[in-house]
Amino acid sequence: MIFRSFAGKIWIVIVAWVFLVLLIFGGILAKSTHDFYYGYAAEENEELTDTANSLAFYVSSLQNIQSADDHFAFLGNLLKYDLLATNADGKVILGTHQIRNWLNFDMPVEDIAQLRKGQDISYEGKADYASGHILKVAAPIIKDNQFMGGIFVIEPMTYLNAVSISVTNSIGWGLTLSFLLAVPLGLLLAKRVASPVVEMDRAIKDIATGNYSRPLPANSTDELASLGHSFNTLSDEIKQKIHENERERQQLANILGSIEDGVLTISPTGQVILANRMTKRLLEPVIGGASLTLDNLPQSLRTFLLNSMLEPIPHQGEFRFKDQVYSVETSPLITDQECGGLVAVWHNITKEKQLEDLRRDFVANVSHELRTPLSYLQGYSEALLDNVITDEEKKRSYLETIHNETLRMRRLVNDLLELNRIQYGGALELPHERVYIHNVLEDIKHQIEPVSEMKNVRINFEYEANIKPINGGTDRLKQIMLNLIDNALRYSPEGGEILIAAKEKGNKVKISVTDQGPGIPAEEQVIIWDRFKQGRYVQEYANGSGLGLAIAKNLVEAYEGEVGLNSELGKGSTFSVSFPVYQED
Repeated sequence: MIFRSFAGKIWIVIVAWVFLVLLIFGGILAKSTHDFYYGYAAEENEELTDTANSLAFYVSSLQNIQSADDHFAFLGNLLKYDLLATNADGKVILGTHQIRNWLNFDMPVEDIAQLRKGQDISYEGKADYASGHILKVAAPIIKDNQFMGGIFVIEPMTYLNAVSISVTNSIGWGLTLSFLLAVPLGLLLAKRVASPVVEMDRAIKDIATGNYSRPLPANSTDELASLGHSFNTLSDEIKQKIHENERERQQLANILGSIEDGVLTISPTGQVILANRMTKRLLEPVIGGASLTLDNLPQSLRTFLLNSMLEPIPHQGEFRFKDQVYSVETSPLITDQECGGLVAVWHNITKEKQLEDLRRDFVANVSHELRTPLSYLQGYSEALLDNVITDEEKKRSYLETIHNETLRMRRLVNDLLELNRIQYGGALELPHERVYIHNVLEDIKHQIEPVSEMKNVRINFEYEANIKPINGGTDRLKQIMLNLIDNALRYSPEGGEILIAAKEKGNKVKISVTDQGPGIPAEEQVIIWDRFKQGRYVQEYANGSGLGLAIAKNLVEAYEGEVGLNSELGKGSTFSVSFPVYQED
């Protein structure tokens, strides 16, 4: 509503002031008219009183009151007021010709009673026996100390009263018209005065929404123009500061978004204030699609963060969630000597932990693999050095064992060096040539035949002679296949069979080795290709270094190939490798 607006309030004030001024001015005029009216009436009252007393004295000298009839007629033509004479009972017995109709009229009893007391009467106003406003003065007629009647002098005040009423009405109409004129003019003036304030209100609302393009007019030299100029200056400074803060915030967001560590800021009340992109990505496996709040974090991490806020010193901890390991470091935000929240920096150290586990496993496995041959070497060499063994045949057996264990350690070291060169880009020879699968498999067939006969394992081959050549190296392909076949022979039962098959599949050639071993559980199939990873189940059937499959996998991938495994407990395993078909440059 307009009455609640700033312009409406100014309008009400203006109209109220105009009305008050007009009311005071009208009151002054009305009082002046009233004073003039009653001043005139007072003067007339004195004159009429003198006239009434003179007539009363004159009539008292006559034989009777009726004797003054001619004198009354003369005075009625001469004077501007009317004359009446009453007897002692208050009945009118004489009067000027203007009021002959008053004859035999009884004047008010209270007037006659006052005259009987010898008191004059003075009255201004209306009377039942007269029309209009009158000024009435009366004096008693006393003859020989006896009340004979009264002389009444009556002057009509109708004209003067009409003038007073006319002036009063004029003042009233003037006040009304002035008030009605002040209403629209006051509204226009109020709107003009309030216009800068309204514009300022709109500009402030625009600033609240981020719009700083509405300047206030500041062309004049009054206080509102000065306020508008100050507001425009303030708006420009706010705009500049906000742009600077936005630029700094964007720079900070870019920095936080580009670092590889997660950053999380928490308020003193436990609300998440800031979380960079890496934090959300690190915690996504934990909280899923839920919003990032302390309540959605795992209990252990939430407790750690809350305890860190209670004790405002740096803290560090590690947490494991859903097979992921996180390192978290917290530091308090100190503002005005008080803790203003907490900053938590964390990163996923799962790979580091896995590498650390691999390092420990590597040392343990290598130590385990070397311990047995070294024990043989130490024991047999000490026996030979101490001449404990005198039988030449037994000496030769000890020397052969020492030789075999030495070869075993050499193979282990060579495998480690080979795997290291493959994985870490060492000086590894990877020839790229046209390799025919059937030729490689024929060579392997003759090479492994003595071993398979010794283990009583039958090896079958299935392939076509016209299989397209692959891109690789003959010796490297033999190394890969021998590792797969050696693995199959190790876990095949006596009297079992191994199937080696090769076939084209699209633009690739797939070679598979199927055994009748114990099979590999599904949970261990994902690690079987890693070095020193044999799986707990298969370790019960045979011992090995756990490097053969890792070497084979890395060599296959070096030739842009793929490895595969299909195994089921109790039904054997099928290891496969695929190579791209050789393409002419």
